Amino acid sequence: MRLSHNRRTMSARDGFMNAMIEGVLALPYDLKALLRLVEDPDLDDESRVDAAGALLHVLSGSNAIPGVRGLLAYVDDVLVLRLLVERIAQRSPDALARHADESSQLLESWDAHLSASRAYLGELMVVLERAADGCRNLVHEGHDAARCAHDTDGANWLYDEIQERVLKLDFPEDEVTRALRGIEQVLPQLRTRVGARPA
Repeated sequence: MRLSHNRRTMSARDGFMNAMIEGVLALPYDLKALLRLVEDPDLDDESRVDAAGALLHVLSGSNAIPGVRGLLAYVDDVLVLRLLVERIAQRSPDALARHADESSQLLESWDAHLSASRAYLGELMVVLERAADGCRNLVHEGHDAARCAHDTDGANWLYDEIQERVLKLDFPEDEVTRALRGIEQVLPQLRTRVGARPA
């Protein structure tokens, strides 16, 4: 019985690790995909603000998982982006499907990545859910999500910032794989936040 439980745990860990490796490697493309959602006038306003908030989460360096460093720190961004895409998909499935046909891995695989994450993290996902809830209220360099979604100056600023950030997120696959082999390091960090009240 114990061996079977260990195998399931190992399988869940491996599924989560592989999903996060894919997610970290895809971050530059994911940011561009979310930028296209922010700029889509046919997408509902709430979804556009959520997409802008997800981008501000990455730009601001907000960290729902404290104490992790290096490439592991991007696990937080990968998960928050996928949680917000899930919300957009629930609200505007047709618009998201249209973007998925012409866009990045994020819009094609968010559900599989979240499924693997929930299987491994279980109740610890609440920490990331709270971070996703707060994205629409983030302010970075004087810009908030609503302004970035609805105001031309805010949208132009967001576009420029994302283009600049994309250039910094091109990581070698072997480095990402090596760093994320230590994926279990996020567990104690998330446990410290489970009972914490949202900021």
